[in-house]
Amino acid sequence: MKRAIYLVSIILPVFLVLASCNSIKNLKTAVEYDKQANFASYNSYKFDKELSYSDTHDNYSSENQRTFENAIHDQLRRKGLEETETPNLYVNFFVVDTQESKSITHTSYRSQRYGGMSHVDTYIKNYELGTLVIDLIDVSSKKLVWRGLANGVITGKQKDMQRTINEAVRAILSKYPPRK
Repeated sequence: MKRAIYLVSIILPVFLVLASCNSIKNLKTAVEYDKQANFASYNSYKFDKELSYSDTHDNYSSENQRTFENAIHDQLRRKGLEETETPNLYVNFFVVDTQESKSITHTSYRSQRYGGMSHVDTYIKNYELGTLVIDLIDVSSKKLVWRGLANGVITGKQKDMQRTINEAVRAILSKYPPRK
């Protein structure tokens, strides 16, 4: 029994660490949309190069940019939309990365024969918070009709960024079209 508990106490944390590597922790999504828009009428899209690449967010590589586009293409196709030269919707996306820090304090108490001792550890945890925003713009009115965003703590290495990007795009576009 002790051996089984020991194995679970070793294997489970290792599995959880591996499963969470190169992913987005605490992924949160939100959606805003035009309540008057007829989402059933939208059946085509196109990335508008003027819109898709924000000049204030140059920190993702062209490889990551293609990964974002491919993930968005894949999810929109799954929703029944087709990429065309004469679309109903323009697609815009951008990424905002911020460096955050958090102070963490841990207090422990160790009892001893004649009383005890308290010990306080404080350390600063630095992390990267990423936000992906996907906009859908009505071509005829040139108005934003749907905006989805995902934000969370980014972990992992560049080589696994494709999985992270796909996860965020899938989470956002799972909320399109909006359910009124």
